[in-house]
Amino acid sequence: MRKQIVIFLWISLVVLIIAFGLLVVYQNKQEAARLAEEARIEAEQERLEAEKEKAEEEAKELAEEGKAEEYTFTDMEATYYALSKATVRENPYDSAEIIGTLTTDQRVSVVAQCNETDYYKIKINGDYGYISPQDISEEYIDIPLPAIGAVPSATKDILFIGNSITLYPPTADWWGAYWGCGATTAENDYVHQTVAAKGYNTFDYMSLRSWEFSSTRNYELDDLDKYITKYQYGTIVIELGENVKGHEDHFKEDLTDMIKYIKAYNPNARIVMLDNFWKYDSIIKTKKAVASEMGCTYVSLADIQGVSEYQLHAGDQYTAADGTVYTIGSFLAGHPNDAGFAAIAQRLIAAL
Repeated sequence: MRKQIVIFLWISLVVLIIAFGLLVVYQNKQEAARLAEEARIEAEQERLEAEKEKAEEEAKELAEEGKAEEYTFTDMEATYYALSKATVRENPYDSAEIIGTLTTDQRVSVVAQCNETDYYKIKINGDYGYISPQDISEEYIDIPLPAIGAVPSATKDILFIGNSITLYPPTADWWGAYWGCGATTAENDYVHQTVAAKGYNTFDYMSLRSWEFSSTRNYELDDLDKYITKYQYGTIVIELGENVKGHEDHFKEDLTDMIKYIKAYNPNARIVMLDNFWKYDSIIKTKKAVASEMGCTYVSLADIQGVSEYQLHAGDQYTAADGTVYTIGSFLAGHPNDAGFAAIAQRLIAAL
């Protein structure tokens, strides 16, 4: 009897285990089914949302096309100047998508005007855009000079203000560091040759290369403060203009403002304007006019401009003192070589 009871209990236990296992399997299947259904619903919602977005985008595109067809244009050809943060849009109306902004005084080439909205159609980055008449001006926007402080009392002999021909930092393009780009050594650039020949005891030289490229040049003038607000220089040489090619808008006004700013701090300095090493006639004409109007000494380089023997040439090689061999590339080509720097120095020294 006892044996039968034990057998019965074992059978009952096995039945319970099997029942529990079946229950777990059933629950797992139910959970898997639930998760699958949730995933299906989520995927369906995402699909519907994507279809909705696509439909909205297509509707927007059709609306844009419809709007575009509503506008007519009158062809014109004019040059304007951008006001601060001028907005360029994809279509000629206020709610059109913004495709870019312009900086103050950036030149704007207008090719047509919308008859319905007065928006201008402009050339920008090889394509076309549209800009509100309120964002541009027919006249160059005069950017005021930086605030003028006290005139310095400490003195130095001479300051050279220039571009890469005066001073260029170390780069992979060339062998030098912080002297005239293209010279084999610092002693061979025009600055150091001039200082040595004239016996100047105190001098500074700086790059204002960014000023040449800028459409808002007066904002770059505070780069001069490290020098002209600290020292009264006997002579200040300005070697700028080579990089103005293609950036000539209001160059005359900006160069005049630079000299005014310099004179505010260095009223007694002799200001010498060095001619372009590269022969850009319109830029040279402007520099000569400003020098004459502002009472500056102009040093001509006309006899060495474009002369091959004074320039570096693409493909030529130079071996630096450490043995590194440099091949003259497009950046260095055209810069003065040692003979060119010597020629520049000779003409400047004669004028000083």
